[in-house]
Amino acid sequence: MLLAADHVSRSFGANRAVDEVSLRIDRGEVIGLVGENGAGKTTLMRLVAGELTPTSGTIALEGRAELVHQHFMLVGSFSIAENLALASPAAFLRDVDGAARRIIDEAGIALPDVTRLVDDLSVGEKAKLELIKAIARKPALLILDEPTSVLTPNESAELFRVVQRLAAAGTAIVFISHKLPEVLEVAQRVVVMRRGKVVVDGGRMTATELATAMVGSLPPAPPPPAARRGSILAIVGVAGNGQSQLAARLREQFPNGAHIPEDRTRDGLVADMSIAENIALAAPRWHPRAATQRAAELIALFGIRARGPAQRAGSLSGGNQQKVILARELSRKPAVIVAAEPTRGLDLEATRFVHDQLRAAAGDGAEVTLITSDLDEAFALADAIQVIYRGRLSERMTPAEASARVAGLMAGVA
Repeated sequence: MLLAADHVSRSFGANRAVDEVSLRIDRGEVIGLVGENGAGKTTLMRLVAGELTPTSGTIALEGRAELVHQHFMLVGSFSIAENLALASPAAFLRDVDGAARRIIDEAGIALPDVTRLVDDLSVGEKAKLELIKAIARKPALLILDEPTSVLTPNESAELFRVVQRLAAAGTAIVFISHKLPEVLEVAQRVVVMRRGKVVVDGGRMTATELATAMVGSLPPAPPPPAARRGSILAIVGVAGNGQSQLAARLREQFPNGAHIPEDRTRDGLVADMSIAENIALAAPRWHPRAATQRAAELIALFGIRARGPAQRAGSLSGGNQQKVILARELSRKPAVIVAAEPTRGLDLEATRFVHDQLRAAAGDGAEVTLITSDLDEAFALADAIQVIYRGRLSERMTPAEASARVAGLMAGVA
C-alpha cells in the first residue's frame, strides 16, 4: 500500500474543508478524483503532499508525492531550462540547457526551445512545464490538479500516454478533473468528494452518474432568450497561436469593458486581498462599508462559497475565485466583454453558471468575445466563430459553417 489516509480532517476556522476522509492508493494505480469546486479535492491532496497538516487523522505515504498545481508556480523571468534547474538542481551542474532537454525527452512531453522565458510561454506550455518539473523529481505519487484545463485535445492525448507509461512503471497517479469523460478514460478507479467528504470510492459509473454524485441532480438549463440584442463571438485555436496577445490588445482597445483573464491568479485577482477589496478594484473610490455591503450582495447573487466579504480571495477554490471575477466584471453591465478561457478548471455547475452569465449579458445587449480552447464551449455559446492560427484570424463563420472547417483551420491546412 503506497498511501493510507485514515479519518483525515482539515479545518480553516469554522470551515471544515476535508471531513473524516479515509483513502487507500496502491503503486501504479490511476485514481480519478472528482467533485464540484470547493468539495475539498485540492485540500485533501495538499494534505497528502505534505503542503498542509491535518487537523486530525493520519496520513502514511511510502515515498515522495508531487502535486502539480492548477495555479502555476514558475519564475516568469527565467527560461524553461532555469525553471527546471530550480526543481532538480543536481542534474544541472554543468550544461543547464542540455540537462533540460534530456529531462523533457525523458518526460515524453513536447516543449521545444528550452531557452525561452516562461513569461513568453502560452498557458498550455506553462502547464506542460509544471508537469515536467514534477516528473523530474521521480515521485512515488504524482497528483495532477486539472491538468488538461488549458491543453488542446492532442496535448491531452499526449498527457494520457505519459500517465499510462508512469503508472506502468509503478508511479501512482491522482487525476483531479472536471472533464468527466477524461476521468472515465484514464482512471482505474474514481473517488467522488462532496462538501469535504468522500461519497463514492470505486465502481463503474457513467458520466451522468458521476455528475449526479458530484453535485446532485442539476436543474434544467434556462431557455435561451427569445432575442439577443448583443452577440457572442468565439475565437478558437490551438494554444500558443496568439490568444494571449489578442486578449491583451482587446483590453487596450476596450479599457472600460469587462475582462475575464485566462490566468485568474496572475491577472484577475489579488490573492492577499479580501473578496470585498477585489470586487472594489472596479469601483471609482474605496469606501470600506459600501464595499463590504456590495461584496455581500454579489456573494449571494453569484453563489460564491465563502465565509464572507472579508475572506482572502486566495483561500477560495478555483471556481469561486472565477465567480469573484465574474461578479466584479459583469455586475457593471458592460457593453463589451472579453472572456479568455472563462471556465478553465471549473466543475459542471460552475461552468453552467458562467455560460448562463455570458448568455444573459449578450441578451442584455453586450458584445461578448469568447477566447476558448474548448470547442464544445464555443459551439454551445457562439453566434459566430473565428479561428486564430499563428496570430491571424479567419473570417467570421456561423457555427454550422465552422463545424466543417474548424479542425483544418486550427491545424493551418484549410
